[in-house]
Amino acid sequence: MEPPATTIERDGRGAVAHLHGDLVMPRIREVYAALRAVARQREVATLVLDFSDAGRLDSSGVAVVTLIGRQLAGGGRRLDLAHLGEQHRAALALAPAPVERAEPAAPAEDAPEASGWWRWPGWIERLGERVADAGASVRAFAGLTAATCRQLAVVVARRARMPAGALRHHIEVMGAGAIFVVALLSFLTGMTMAFQGAVQLQRFGAGVFVADLIGMSMVRELVPLMTAVIITGRTGAAIAAELGTMRARSEIDALATMGIDPVRFLIVPRMIAITAIGPALTLMGIFVGVLGGMLVAAGTLDMPPVTFWSRVVDRVTLWDFAHGLGKSLVFAWIIGLSGSHLGMRASGDAGSVGTATTRTVVVSVFSIIVVDALFATITTYTRHL
Repeated sequence: MEPPATTIERDGRGAVAHLHGDLVMPRIREVYAALRAVARQREVATLVLDFSDAGRLDSSGVAVVTLIGRQLAGGGRRLDLAHLGEQHRAALALAPAPVERAEPAAPAEDAPEASGWWRWPGWIERLGERVADAGASVRAFAGLTAATCRQLAVVVARRARMPAGALRHHIEVMGAGAIFVVALLSFLTGMTMAFQGAVQLQRFGAGVFVADLIGMSMVRELVPLMTAVIITGRTGAAIAAELGTMRARSEIDALATMGIDPVRFLIVPRMIAITAIGPALTLMGIFVGVLGGMLVAAGTLDMPPVTFWSRVVDRVTLWDFAHGLGKSLVFAWIIGLSGSHLGMRASGDAGSVGTATTRTVVVSVFSIIVVDALFATITTYTRHL
């Protein structure tokens, strides 16, 4: 088998990357991925590229050295080149003229004179890197979604099986553990909405419409959105942390090495579980929220519970329930795929796991709010057609 193009050695706040073989186009992707993973680790202050075992160096290899140097310089860190051969110096000399930093780092003893390559990147370069990273992330997300759908179809067709007991375990952790929190917040939200509605509607002698307000708001908007946010904080963050930790410990690579598909083994059970518990928790929250509103209406407006429930049943239609539960289903998919995607993209250090967890919550909540606004706009428009 062909040896790896790069081996990394860590020594405190420094790292040495030993380059092996020809650094040419067919192998440069592997080299760049390894060097970029090291450059992203904040604790690495100095990275040394050891060219003692390197062969030919073409323009793609020069580009990789330049990019890694700029990435390190952007964080005030240093890139040194060691054991350069004459062919390496000649290739590196073809790079554009350097732009010196204010306080350039001292190059290694045998580094080329053009040590100023790794200059501080301008805003256009930083913007381009962010756009490139965003594009790569979108492609990876689409690939993960497609792979999840394929593996789900394989499981449904019974051509492969999920881990024994995995689905039950995830449903218990995601669903049973969130029942109390969802019920309590739904109950308090229903009470708060009923109090506010009763105070305002009583001024016009329309207190009876509190039941309409509670029924519509709980079923269509508040409970699906609030439940999705709770699931994001509990389940989405947990998925990202679990998968990120497994990625950092190379457990996912070990599964692939043993011939076990990580998507089917890790992601499919979580996606099926969150698909089931999202609408289920939403339905329970709707009932508890309406119950809280009924208690407030009975206490403040002297409205009999039978009258309250009758108005809710007359006002809330099956389409309203389909709207709320449909949104909860889409929200569950957003949370599950976001947590899986960001967890699987975590790098090998502990800080990346925390970053993946935080980004999962931010991305999921933002996406949920955007999708909720789209649902409200589309349904409102279609009703007036």
